[in-house]
Amino acid sequence: MIGKRVAYYPGCSLEGASRAYDVSTRIVVKELGLELDYLEDYNCCGAMETKNVSFMGTLLLNARNMSLARQQGHKAIVAPCNGCSFSLQRAEYFLETQDGLLDKVNELLKEGGVEPLDEIPQTYHLLEWLYTEAGPEKVKERTKRPLKGLKVANYYGCLYTRPHFYSRTYSHKGGEDERARPRRRITADDDEHPFYMNALLEAAGAQSVDFEPMHTQCCGGPHSLSDEEVSERFVKMILQTAKKNGAHIIATECPLCHASLEMYRYRLILKGEKDVDVPAAYFTQLLGIAFGYSASDVKLQDNLSDPLPVLRSLGLA
Repeated sequence: MIGKRVAYYPGCSLEGASRAYDVSTRIVVKELGLELDYLEDYNCCGAMETKNVSFMGTLLLNARNMSLARQQGHKAIVAPCNGCSFSLQRAEYFLETQDGLLDKVNELLKEGGVEPLDEIPQTYHLLEWLYTEAGPEKVKERTKRPLKGLKVANYYGCLYTRPHFYSRTYSHKGGEDERARPRRRITADDDEHPFYMNALLEAAGAQSVDFEPMHTQCCGGPHSLSDEEVSERFVKMILQTAKKNGAHIIATECPLCHASLEMYRYRLILKGEKDVDVPAAYFTQLLGIAFGYSASDVKLQDNLSDPLPVLRSLGLA
C-alpha cells in the first residue's frame, strides 16, 4: 500500500543527538525486509521553528524535500520524527487542497534551481510504514529474543495523530468507516487511541501497560528551553502515570519527545521527585533487541536515561 522501498527523510535530529534512533531504525527496517532510500541533499523541514514566521517559507522547505524524493523516483517519504512528519504532511495537505498553490510553489522552486513537483509524494511516519508494510506477524517471525516480562508504556506524543487532517489518522468516533479517514487514507492509525506501536512491541513479546490518556499528552518538547516549568510539569505527569501503571520502560517514536522525557526525568530525580524513574527507549531499539541484536548494536548506551539495568534484570541485554 505504501511500498517496501521508500524515500528516507531522517531530519536533523537523527543525524545528530538522536543517532541511536537512526541506527536502530536501519536495523529494524533491514530485518523486516524493507528498504530506505536516503534522501540525498535534504534540508531542514522547518518543523516548529518557521511555520509561525513564514507560511510560504515552510512550504518551500518541504516542497524541496518532496522534489528530491520525486527525483529519486519515489511517491512516498518516510520520516521517523513526529515534528518532521507533521511538517511534511502539513505541506502535503495545503499543496493538495489549495487551488493554484502547487503552481505557485513550482514557480518558486524553479526560480531557486529546484525541479518542480510533477506529483506530490505522500509522507508517512516510520511507525505507520512499519505497521502497514511489515506488521505484527513479520515482527513476530523475526523475533529471536522475545521481550518477555518487559512492561512498556507506549508514548506516541501529541503530533503523531494531530491534527488528523494532516496526519490522516482516522476519527475514533467514526470507527473504521472509510469516510472517517481524511482524504481516505487506508493506512491510518486511530486518532484518539493509537495502537501501532503497542501492536509491534507486543508481537515482539512485550506487555503494554495502560497509559491513556498520557500516551498522546504533549511532553512540552517544543518549549523545553523557553518554558521549562510547564515542560517539566508535563513530563512529570507522563512519567508518574507510567510508573504507577507498572511500566519498566517508556517506548517513544519521536526524538524530541525522547529528549524531553529523558532530560526532565533526570532533573526531577535530582530534585528528589518520586515515582518518575522510568527510562525511555526508542521502539526501534526495543525491536532490535528482540531481533537478537545487542544493546551496543542499537546504541542503548547513548540513551541518557539508561534502560540497560531494566533490560539486564529481565535477561534481555
